[in-house]
Amino acid sequence: MGIDALRPDQTDAAAKSLTAAFWDDPLLRIVISPDEKKRQALGEWFFGTILKDGLVNGETSCNDDASAVAIWFPPGKTTLGMGRMLRAGFAALPFKVGLSGASRFMRAMSTGEKFHKVVDGPHWYLLALGTRPELQGTGLGSALIERGSSQADAAHIPCYLETASESNVAFYTKRGFEVTDQTEVLGFTFWGMMRKPQ
Repeated sequence: MGIDALRPDQTDAAAKSLTAAFWDDPLLRIVISPDEKKRQALGEWFFGTILKDGLVNGETSCNDDASAVAIWFPPGKTTLGMGRMLRAGFAALPFKVGLSGASRFMRAMSTGEKFHKVVDGPHWYLLALGTRPELQGTGLGSALIERGSSQADAAHIPCYLETASESNVAFYTKRGFEVTDQTEVLGFTFWGMMRKPQ
């Protein structure tokens, strides 16, 4: 599948791919807007900011043209925290999405933090995984999961993620993840999922 570490010069292409992959995901609707023009421009900024943090603190990987991307955080780097988010560039969030959008984002983050506490001890955290819609079902997503989960398996520790998409729950379940929690947030269902070492 040709999966390698994301290079800094691929960040823009990766942000576009993640925006396309998450186009109808509740995450973009909650944080940004149901408005498609806003979602396109601000989605690329949003994921570009996350990718910058991934390049510094995580293991961000992609295929050759960055049309499929994953952001994994290894043990010791799995807590995002406000300070780290601000350093990554999220201080601009209220100016980008307005105070109500920033408030919705913080509410979603708070839910994720509560879910995340179910994981006791060192683990790998899959923050984001996305493949451009026209390439979904080709095995790229599975290859990106394997890249991070294999390191967790080698260390005999679990993997963790959150999702707000029911189709993603089915996708991750097929790859060894189990639902650990779920709740309603702003009219959408959020799930926490964990994969035990195999």
